[in-house]
Amino acid sequence: MRKELAVNTTTITPTTTTDLRSTKSFVAAPDAVFSALTDIDALTGWWTPAAGGAHAGETLRFLMGDQEVVMRVDEADRPSRVRWSVLVCEPASDWVGTSITFQLEPVGSGTELHFHHHGLNPDLECFENCQAGWTHFLASLVDYVDRGAGSPNPPAERFAAWRAEHAAH
Repeated sequence: MRKELAVNTTTITPTTTTDLRSTKSFVAAPDAVFSALTDIDALTGWWTPAAGGAHAGETLRFLMGDQEVVMRVDEADRPSRVRWSVLVCEPASDWVGTSITFQLEPVGSGTELHFHHHGLNPDLECFENCQAGWTHFLASLVDYVDRGAGSPNPPAERFAAWRAEHAAH
């Protein structure tokens, strides 16, 4: 005699949310990807106008439209890891207190990037817009590193005065 097993069809909704994560593959080696995350001109070339310093202990400033985002560089361990903490975010106050990690792994002669925006989750008001933004700009990072040209926010030339004002000392 065969016993039938009861199957529970109840849907379980998790009580915790998942932070935004993404994985990207590059043809380039980890050192080239790391450089794109720690060089002011490179950050401007794939994301948005940047100023300040991009090495551990320094402060990065990004211009998004006419508003600023300020991040502390917590880690910049060549060629494997970069981590920023968001201190100020005028366009999306939900970002304040979050952190962003870029973990780089060699894969063959290329790189796999594991991106994690800690604290950016579906509970935040900005989540959908921020998710769309990161989707665009992480693809821009790949294009910048592997093809020599990304799709950043408006070109930095428009913001030369802002960059000069916020240059690293």
